[in-house]
Amino acid sequence: MTGDKAWGMAQARQGSLLLDPVESSLLYLQLEADLKQKMMSGVYPVGERIPTELELCDEYGVSRITVRRAIQDLVEDGMLKKLRGRGTFVALPKHVLGMGRATQRGWSAFEGEGNPTHKEILEKTVISANEALAARLEIERGAQAYLIRRIIHEEEFPMAIDELYVAADLFPGLLDLMVGSASFYDLAEHHYGMEFGLEDLTLAVSVARNDESRLLKCPPAAPLFILRKVMRRSDGRPMHYSKTVLRGDRVSYHFQVDRDGKVRNDGREFTLS
Repeated sequence: MTGDKAWGMAQARQGSLLLDPVESSLLYLQLEADLKQKMMSGVYPVGERIPTELELCDEYGVSRITVRRAIQDLVEDGMLKKLRGRGTFVALPKHVLGMGRATQRGWSAFEGEGNPTHKEILEKTVISANEALAARLEIERGAQAYLIRRIIHEEEFPMAIDELYVAADLFPGLLDLMVGSASFYDLAEHHYGMEFGLEDLTLAVSVARNDESRLLKCPPAAPLFILRKVMRRSDGRPMHYSKTVLRGDRVSYHFQVDRDGKVRNDGREFTLS
């Protein structure tokens, strides 16, 4: 058998892993990374059983010790859960969200849980406000507005698509400042000197379109949350309008409702309508 043919057969047997003999001591880390990617991309959905140890050994061409080490690491990270007599199941931890705290606006709430996030900017542009956007931002139809569209990643995995709209006259130079993982709320407060007021939130559910599944690395028609928000300044003028599409398997929302229909969260309240 030629060297090239042997290498090709090894690749086929090892599935999506390309195992480097020089790094053979780290095979479990390569396997762990590949399994994690399959969980995040929906190949192994939340709640589903992953292949058995023997099946993984056969798929990747590695020893049972390697498979066990990779699975145990993922169990300890909370991404997998073993059920006696049933197998090993995907158990990706969800973020439980409510209304934002004054000190944790936007994606800083995830940072507070010890989960590093970064933003990938897809688009920054000047647009003319159509009738719907003008109404939300309380500006004239046709007035200039900024659109900033980003993917929000937790570590290396996409979890949300965020579209931010602001009136251009309120935030001169914003497009130049929104680079990398810059926080809009930090800029609004510390660079533009704005004080936060009322948050108007609308939460809906949907399923992923093809373009959304591609960006979020989830299956088409996977469940999504659609969060629309108008943040107002302390003087009542809208600061921004945003639409955020979040993977439903990564986030859940939690509110407490009292007997009068008031929703309470961290000492704040609003009324269901």
